[in-house]
Amino acid sequence: GCCRVPGRTMGAFALLAAATPWSRDVHAMTTELPFLLPVLLIAGLLVVVAGTLLMLRIHVQRRVQAERERDRLYRLSLDMLCVLGFDGAFRRCNPAFERTLGYAPEQMVGRPLIEIVHAEDVPGTVEHLRRLASGEAAKFENRCRCSDGSYKWLAWSVNPEIQEKLVYAVAHDITGRKAAEDALRAESAFRKTMEDSVITGLRAIDLSGRIIYVNSAFCRMVGFDESELVGLSPPFPYWPEETLDACRRNLDLTLAGRAPASGFEMRIRRKNGERLDARFYLSPLIDREGRQTGWMASITDITEPKRVRAALEAAHERFEAVIDGLDAAVFVADARTDEILFANRAFKAIHGFDAVGRTVRGVAVLQPERGDYTVDPRGLGPADLPRELFDGELQHPLSGRWYHVREHATRWVDGRVVRMGIATDVTDRKQTAEISRQQEDRLQRTSRLITMGEMASTLAHELNQPLSAIANYCAGCVTRMQSGQWKQEDILAAMQKASFQAERAGKIIRRIREFVRKSEPRRSAVRIDDVLEDAIGFADIDARRLGIRIVAQVAPDLPAVFADRIMIEQVVLNLIRNGFDAMADTLPAERVLVVRAQASGERAVEVAVIDRGHGISDESRERLFTPFYTTKAEGMGMGLNICRSIVEFHDGRLVVDANPEGGTIFSFTLPTEVASERLTRSST
Repeated sequence: GCCRVPGRTMGAFALLAAATPWSRDVHAMTTELPFLLPVLLIAGLLVVVAGTLLMLRIHVQRRVQAERERDRLYRLSLDMLCVLGFDGAFRRCNPAFERTLGYAPEQMVGRPLIEIVHAEDVPGTVEHLRRLASGEAAKFENRCRCSDGSYKWLAWSVNPEIQEKLVYAVAHDITGRKAAEDALRAESAFRKTMEDSVITGLRAIDLSGRIIYVNSAFCRMVGFDESELVGLSPPFPYWPEETLDACRRNLDLTLAGRAPASGFEMRIRRKNGERLDARFYLSPLIDREGRQTGWMASITDITEPKRVRAALEAAHERFEAVIDGLDAAVFVADARTDEILFANRAFKAIHGFDAVGRTVRGVAVLQPERGDYTVDPRGLGPADLPRELFDGELQHPLSGRWYHVREHATRWVDGRVVRMGIATDVTDRKQTAEISRQQEDRLQRTSRLITMGEMASTLAHELNQPLSAIANYCAGCVTRMQSGQWKQEDILAAMQKASFQAERAGKIIRRIREFVRKSEPRRSAVRIDDVLEDAIGFADIDARRLGIRIVAQVAPDLPAVFADRIMIEQVVLNLIRNGFDAMADTLPAERVLVVRAQASGERAVEVAVIDRGHGISDESRERLFTPFYTTKAEGMGMGLNICRSIVEFHDGRLVVDANPEGGTIFSFTLPTEVASERLTRSST
């Protein structure tokens, strides 16, 4: 009764069922249809529900799978993923925070982002976070502090969710990239600085000759700006009009790859019209793929070097002219091989004009033996230079001529150690010096003879006293022995007194003989007190006659001096006799002459003769040592000159000073170093 069928339809079914064999079945179905329809609807609904549940299950499974994959991606992502509130505090962080910054995710929850941002980056970060509140996505970079206190650069990509009031952010660690960028910037800055500071000009052209690059040094060199040069094709504005053809040929050689490896010189024009000389060195310009794209030229301004080289060449020519004009023989030889590297004209005239290139011993060059060098030149290195090797006089074994030879070790132009020798012919000088020495010796001996001649009467009187005493003693002894009344003791006493007087006379004669004897100067270690004693012994004879008292002030323990005894005695005696003459008008009570000897430093002894005479004027003092100048009426004017020559021969110095007490002080020094060494050797 739930389904009503119209009458016509039911009637049709009834007729059909009555007319056909299967009409009964149809009739049965039509009678049961109202009951089956609800069942079918329920079954359909069940199928729909089952399908819906199946689809829902599949959807849930997929959703769960997606959630798992998202969580796995969240946990395993190398980038830092986080959720922040609009207040900038972290709500959730993935484990990448711990791997990157060292903070565990739970440590970051509730912590403001600004807290870990570098102080210098806080203003920029706050500005970006402020924009997020308006719904605007942001990308920015900043430095965040790690748990160990260091900082890392992070690149943030942030998207806000206005409704949820959350911010979803992804941060990527770009510390390595930043370091690479900093290194690249530093390298670029270094390259730029190096390029700007280099004094060598750089210019690049392509294969057609067009300028594609110039550095600042080249711009300074030619006076044009980079913008005025890059892109230009030949002829270039720095080519002088007078050398355009030469510049074109050099460019053609460059583009053809036939530029010489040593480069080529070219005159270029500055923007202001000045000309300068430059040397171009060419090399191919290769790109990353190994293809040649042009030519790179390095340009050096050689204007000043050329000027200096020309000046050096002129100076070298002048130097060679001067060296060749010397009378001395000059040579330079390798210290190890003895090969002669340079020789002047005088050297070649002596040893042959083919001497250069040969060895020193091969041309018989005058040189000392190996043992005479201060150091073996073969073992010298650059650190030992310069060094003196020898300085002395040598006699040539073949010609017999004398040369003053000086050798130095120095560095040659190619860096090797060489010996530079200079040999000056001193034969004439030595002969002249020998003649002068002989004449001076004769003059000194003549002076001594004159001194003895002037003292002859005094010496005769001095000798007469001991000789008269001897004669008297001998006569007395003869008289007593003839009378027969004598005693041996009386005769012995008289003879002893006669012997003493004979020794006294012999000492006077010995001094005279040694003083006037002709002999070569012989310097040896002598005691200065002995020399002064003999000189005073001579002068004491005149001193007694003139009423002059001689006072000897000799310091104890004076070292020996290296001198010729007779020559120094002559100096002292001459100075003493000059003092006697100066005190001729002095009151008898003030006629005191002091002979003083004392140490002068560690290597010299000073001898002074101090009188109380009339003194010497300043004008006379300036001419005092001039030959033939004298203040005496009967003097020759050679005494003091001879004295100074003798003192200088002994490496000393004779000076004259005024005596503060009135009179004059003559003093001279004698060296003691050689004498001390000789005494040491003789004692050992």
